[in-house]
Amino acid sequence: MKKFRRLVVALIVVALSSPVAMAEMLEVPVGMSPVMSSAAMFIALEKGYFEKQGLKIALNPFKASGAKMTPFLASGQLFVAGGNINAGLYNAIANDIPIRLVADKGTVSPNHGYLALIVRKDHVDSGRYKGYKDLKGMSMAVTAKGVSQEIVTEMYLRKVGLTLDDIKLMTLAYQDINIALANKSLDASVQIEPFVARAVADGIAVRVEGNDVIYPNQQSAAIMYSPVFIEKHPEAAKKFMVAYVQGMRDYNDAVEKNKNKEEIIQILMKHTSMKDRSTYDQVVPVGLHPDGAMNLESLESDGKWFYNHGYIDKLPDMDAIVDTSFIEYAREQLGEYK
Repeated sequence: MKKFRRLVVALIVVALSSPVAMAEMLEVPVGMSPVMSSAAMFIALEKGYFEKQGLKIALNPFKASGAKMTPFLASGQLFVAGGNINAGLYNAIANDIPIRLVADKGTVSPNHGYLALIVRKDHVDSGRYKGYKDLKGMSMAVTAKGVSQEIVTEMYLRKVGLTLDDIKLMTLAYQDINIALANKSLDASVQIEPFVARAVADGIAVRVEGNDVIYPNQQSAAIMYSPVFIEKHPEAAKKFMVAYVQGMRDYNDAVEKNKNKEEIIQILMKHTSMKDRSTYDQVVPVGLHPDGAMNLESLESDGKWFYNHGYIDKLPDMDAIVDTSFIEYAREQLGEYK
């Protein structure tokens, strides 16, 4: 009996001495695709940064993109989502659902062309593809219509006087794009890492050019907060960002400074579908700002594209859509990144 009592006391002491008692932890449902641009989220999760902030993350994998997450954000089924910028997001906001863009999740900064145009290798080998003009008549894929990926696809075409009408545009999840290239039901795509590196390694496709060349510094993806998270759990929303920015800084330490790089690769292998270690030596790194800052100029430009192409009825008001208060709070808590 005494041994049992001592055991109970010991367990209580451990619980009380932990950063946050489990009963006090808020469960935060998060939508995220298993891709390189989700690296900061996966790192923060694996290294316990969210738990230290009193948050229990319920990770919901999405095969495709931010467009698929928007309805769940609007309803509050997801508190947080990370995905590519999409017209559905702006339409939801226009319908008085105050979803907010709160942090970087993928910027195509110079030397960080983690999105790239890839073309089937047999087309390159046969001479069917020699340059952008040869995209005419090809089938290409994006994760959804009205996403940042589609904007870049048009930019490649426009460079040689083509338009989206000159190709057959399909919608496929990132992983399914590689499958379609392999079975020759797709000709080319603007694909994301680590699927770009895998397609090249498997001899399925050739990497033609990174998006950092055709559209440098595009704010391709962002972290989005549900109005439910912001309004009902404002302190938790701040704490989430502290943990997330810690993940961003660890990622930058690994890819820019070669610090703890193997640890970060192992985390990515766990959370993405790419389990082959050698693939990560060929991956082009994603641009993740160490403080979470977003490129507002790119967001405004892409908002105009969605409007001009009929995906949204009015130009989005970026001052109302982008909320930088959470990354500012994280910077205050963590200090300057060095």
